[in-house]
Amino acid sequence: MEHQPTDRVHDILSKLTEARQLPTHDIEFLLSWVKTEVRKRRLMHLLEIFSRVESEVRDLPPVLSQAEANALLAPVKRYIHTILGIDQEDEDLVLVLAASFSTFSRYKSRIEKLGARPVFLQTLEEAVEYDYEDVPKAIIMDVELWPNFLERDIQSFVSKMKKLYVPLIVIGTNEHYRLAAYSYGFDDYWESWIPMEERLVRLGLHIEKARLVSNALLVDELTGAFNRKYLKATFGRFMSRLERSGESFTLALLDIDHFKQLNDTFGHAYGDEVLHRVAEEIRLAIRSSDELIRYGGEEFLIILNVSDRAVVDAVLERVRTRIEQMTFPYEHHVTVSIGYTRVCQLGMTLGEWCAYADEALYKAKRDGRNRIIRYSTAVRDEKRLAYVTMSSKKYALLADQLPKQHRRYEIVYRPYGAYVCNDHVEMFILDESGSSEARTMSAVKEQRGKYSHILAVTARTAAELGLYDDVSETDGEDVITEKIEQWLEKLPD
Repeated sequence: MEHQPTDRVHDILSKLTEARQLPTHDIEFLLSWVKTEVRKRRLMHLLEIFSRVESEVRDLPPVLSQAEANALLAPVKRYIHTILGIDQEDEDLVLVLAASFSTFSRYKSRIEKLGARPVFLQTLEEAVEYDYEDVPKAIIMDVELWPNFLERDIQSFVSKMKKLYVPLIVIGTNEHYRLAAYSYGFDDYWESWIPMEERLVRLGLHIEKARLVSNALLVDELTGAFNRKYLKATFGRFMSRLERSGESFTLALLDIDHFKQLNDTFGHAYGDEVLHRVAEEIRLAIRSSDELIRYGGEEFLIILNVSDRAVVDAVLERVRTRIEQMTFPYEHHVTVSIGYTRVCQLGMTLGEWCAYADEALYKAKRDGRNRIIRYSTAVRDEKRLAYVTMSSKKYALLADQLPKQHRRYEIVYRPYGAYVCNDHVEMFILDESGSSEARTMSAVKEQRGKYSHILAVTARTAAELGLYDDVSETDGEDVITEKIEQWLEKLPD
């Protein structure tokens, strides 16, 4: 009796893939079961997410279409699979678009024999609205669907899938549809006389080609980790989920300690081998739902599909320990420093979140390397201050494009009126001096030797105050912003 609820959960998950419709009471049972499991495991931060989905169910009709049920459960499906111990990350997804469920039934078991996971969709609208968090390795569409849609709708769908490099296959009936399919941009056409064995061979080839294309475009050749092109799309996917369901995640930066010294001592070929082996060790240490990206040089970025601090610390400590225990030729050992931050709010860019993780990483290095540091208020407060003083008018023009993050300095922008002599590094952006700013300008001139850089926006201002560090009379706002960025880059760590 104890296993019956779990059996029913598995049955409902199977319906999400195979059935055209699901009773709403099945969804209610699924959510109730998961909430009980969440409480048992003390994952209380997930309760709000499940409760939000559960409240939406109450207003729904007694029966949902497969697409409606999948859309409803999208925010929580990954947690359900995790609790059940189901790992679907390595399965290749194949979508089957058909008007008849019997068509899907013909292909389901055969697609599963190829090691892929078939999902049935009944309309083009369902395919367009499908959550492509897991990009399909192929899409099979029955030509019987075509008469129900405008030509531009089909073309738009094909265009979207081409951008994702998804092979498109049509199950057809005659030569007329064959020509139309290829003109739309479909990759293959199966007429009724083509035997099932041949169709499966062709489908397998499409899946393999999709894998190769994906690897060629998104994988770093040296380390086997994903590259920064993949990072942009994946971060966007995680942020979309955060917006949709409130599920936060973790971004960690890992740097191999003293890697330059290693390269100088043993050579770049040896350094490449270290990078390759370290990447492989990270992959073995993180979970299948986490992402590994080569961020640049000897730095790796890990996106952990979890925000619970205890879990994050355990995963990253496993990464650090495994690398520390690795053995290399010349009795050489490698250690890594890791900084991480919890991504929990909208409105910030990938670069801004990476800056937080980078600050934590630099603290790990300053504290002696071979350790893990979480970005926190303490890390932020440890930063030195860097002031940029400019007129209120100039700040209003530049505000949206001014650099806001630096790994070692807290950047503070202030108007002339807020100027106070201090021991912090400072950059002045000097406009035409007016009577209201004369005192500030005089103080700048007297204290000139204290500041790391002074930028005079006009030659007249420079001549008036005898300041010739940098004159930017013809520079626009973009150039001034660039000069601020250059100044920040030169600040000492």
